[in-house]
Amino acid sequence: MRAGIIAIVGLLCVCHTQSADAHHSLASEFDESKPLTLQGVITKIDWLNPHVYIYLDVKNPGGATSWSLETLPPATLRRGGLRKEMLGLGQTVTVLVYQARATANLAFLRKITFADGHEVVVWVGDVKQAK
Repeated sequence: MRAGIIAIVGLLCVCHTQSADAHHSLASEFDESKPLTLQGVITKIDWLNPHVYIYLDVKNPGGATSWSLETLPPATLRRGGLRKEMLGLGQTVTVLVYQARATANLAFLRKITFADGHEVVVWVGDVKQAK
């Protein structure tokens, strides 16, 4: 009986440690001091927990570069005014992002501007204004 309890406690400790390691802060993965503006076409949307991903093809002189834009969970985005239905595949958008520190073509979505000029700012709990 005692060995079973010790095994269960050990398993819970391992599971708790793994979930804590999986979470990351915005500043640890993305460089807020170097904002980047991109204009591209939405090619895919992963509207899932724990983070929504929006994929853009951004034109450049050599063709196009595919970008992965990480953002907040779906419920948080909905509360902030961004809904999945607003993001149509093939739609051109302009985004303000914070580029990843260690991964090429990965960024955190800070603001999205639609073709009609409508903007949604992703609130990240800071005092900065996405301009």
